[in-house]
Amino acid sequence: MKPSSVPPPHVDLAHAFDLHAPEETGVFEDVGALPKGRHATLMVGLTTDVIVGAATGLLVAPFVTIIDKSLTSNVSGRGSLAASLGDGLKTFTKNPVSFMTKPSFLAVFAVFAGTYITNNAVETVFLHQHLNPATPKFLIGSSANVGLNMWKDMLFTKWFATVAPKPLPRTSYALFALRDTMTVSTSFVLPPIVSPYLQEEPLRLSKPTADFVSQLTLPCAVQLVSVPVHVLSLDLYNNPQSTMAQRTQLIRSSYWSCAFGRVLRTIPGFGMGGVVNRWGRHELNMYLNEKVHTYSPFFRKQKI
Repeated sequence: MKPSSVPPPHVDLAHAFDLHAPEETGVFEDVGALPKGRHATLMVGLTTDVIVGAATGLLVAPFVTIIDKSLTSNVSGRGSLAASLGDGLKTFTKNPVSFMTKPSFLAVFAVFAGTYITNNAVETVFLHQHLNPATPKFLIGSSANVGLNMWKDMLFTKWFATVAPKPLPRTSYALFALRDTMTVSTSFVLPPIVSPYLQEEPLRLSKPTADFVSQLTLPCAVQLVSVPVHVLSLDLYNNPQSTMAQRTQLIRSSYWSCAFGRVLRTIPGFGMGGVVNRWGRHELNMYLNEKVHTYSPFFRKQKI
């Protein structure tokens, strides 16, 4: 089956998402996430999405927890970025099991596991329906990530602030949402669109290299833009009476340390995490589909 609509000539979405319609299946396949040339069942695909998404969240959460706590403490004045990072790493390496039972870790794990599972499942379901997943992934994935991150940031802001816990200003929620939407769009939507351009002249990168570079650099680069939004959202909570001049000075004085921290958290969270998630889905789908088609004739009829 061929897609019913033709992408705009300036953006080849079928190329961007590696969508193919093999004659033997008559459906799209994202060869970066699903096993090429195999009849994956929707059940197997969604099972893989949950397992790999949760595993990726578990992998990146310790590092992001340490960095997020350090960034929040740095902006609030509770502790310097370097000292907070050192303390967090020391705590994690000394007793990782105890560290992974802390509320701060569990909150970050919920954010990343929820984000990856949601984006994975949306992609699988829409490919199963012969539809391009770009827009749904952005809308649904952004909603999940922004909602979870706002909940997590509310907790971190109160846990690691220098003022007594109080309700978070609505403006801070809006700024958190803006910041996270920028990160999600450059983590899940733009990489498969930008990658094909890196494979053309003058760079002519191989597809695996272009995918890796896009996945790693785009989420990191946008942090340089979102740092003022991040600092302002926290300062509105910590110093509600500050003037615009004082807020501007805080952004200037903390910009590079926060930019370093935001980029540092993005590398495991959405850079390497995205690479591991994509690779893990492909490999686990290959393995599970082979088992399903070997032992269950029923599932041979269920195509994705």
